[in-house]
Amino acid sequence: MRSRTRILAVSTALLFFAVFAPSAGATTTWGLRAGFSSHPDQFIVGGQADFSPVAKNLYIMPSALAGFGDNAFTLSFDGDLQYRFVTKSSVHPYAGGGFSLYWVNPDNGESDTNFGANLDGGIFFGKSARPMFVDVKAGITDEVPDWKFAFGIMLP
Repeated sequence: MRSRTRILAVSTALLFFAVFAPSAGATTTWGLRAGFSSHPDQFIVGGQADFSPVAKNLYIMPSALAGFGDNAFTLSFDGDLQYRFVTKSSVHPYAGGGFSLYWVNPDNGESDTNFGANLDGGIFFGKSARPMFVDVKAGITDEVPDWKFAFGIMLP
């Protein structure tokens, strides 16, 4: 019961930000991502939002992922802060970190909700309206996966 309350609270907060951030004058783009995680070893798929910078080269990147495999189903809601390095090429690296609300539903057992922290890094490729990216997250607490590797594309 307690985990359902947490998931409802986070879902409500994400919906609030998704609805009201664009009306506050922010530019928002959306993207799709897929990849895999380690511990649990899962295929992950989901989406993300990319808002206008909150400071020079500093972006808030919320994302949501569903994980399948390793005898469990998982949902991850991440709130990352990314610093995007300035380059003269079409390759743009970034680094950051954030927090993750992580819900695990094992095939045999009780579901559990955890709150943890991640370090984040990656590269955006291309100057088009649909840049692709590679993203790597390292869990720095025991409550989230050890690693997440994702490939994705931003939509116009």
